[in-house]
Amino acid sequence: MAEIFEYFYQEFIVETYILRMLCASLCGAFIGLERSRRQKDAGIRTHMIVALGAALIMIVSKYGFFDLLQYEGLRADASRIASNVVTGVGFLGAGVIFVRDVSIKGLTTAAGIWTTAGVGLAIGAGMYPLGIAASIIMIISQLILHHYFSRLEKTANEFVVVVTDSKGAVKNFKEKLSEKNITIEKCNIRRNKDATLTLDVTVKKSRAISMDEIMLLVEQDDSIISFEI
Repeated sequence: MAEIFEYFYQEFIVETYILRMLCASLCGAFIGLERSRRQKDAGIRTHMIVALGAALIMIVSKYGFFDLLQYEGLRADASRIASNVVTGVGFLGAGVIFVRDVSIKGLTTAAGIWTTAGVGLAIGAGMYPLGIAASIIMIISQLILHHYFSRLEKTANEFVVVVTDSKGAVKNFKEKLSEKNITIEKCNIRRNKDATLTLDVTVKKSRAISMDEIMLLVEQDDSIISFEI
C-alpha cells in the first residue's frame, strides 16, 4: 500500500513539474511574440526556450537533490544552481546588444531575455501568480511604452548619400534634415573623381520619423544622386 501511495505521489509531483515548465514556456512565448512583432532577432522561440530552461533549472535546483539528503552530513543549497541562471542569461543577453558608432541596439531585448529567465525561475519554484503577473506587466509595459513614448525617444540611423559637387549641395541637405528635427551626429565627406561627394551620415531622430520620410526629402532634392541605407 505504501509503495502504491509513493508511486502516485511521484507521478503527481512529476506532472506538477511538467505543468510548471509548460506554463513557463507559454509565458516566454507571449513575451517573445511582442518582440517578434517588432522584427527582433530574439523572438518567440528564444524567449520560450529561455523561460523553459530557467524553469527546468529552478526545479532541479529545488528538488533534484532530495535523494541525497538521506545521507548524514550532506547538505544541498537550493539557491546555488538557480543563482547561476542570472549570470548565464546575462551573457546570452549581451549577445543581442550591438554598438555601432552612436547607435546602441538590443538593450530592450537583452533586458527582456533576462526578465524572461526570472519568469521561468519564479514559475519553476511554483510561484505561478508571480511569474504570470510579471509576464503580463512586461508585455503591457512594452506595448504601452512603445506606442506612447516612442515619439520622445531618439534613435540613431546611418546612411550614405551621394550629392553633386556643387556649391551649397551639402548645406541644403543638412538644412532639410534640420527642418525635420533630425540631428546630424556624424558626417564624413569624400570627394569622388566624377565630380560628386559621398556623405557617410549618422543622424539621431525621433522614432516617429521613419526612414521613408528621409527618403522623401532625398527625392525632392535634385542635387542628390543616390541614397543608401
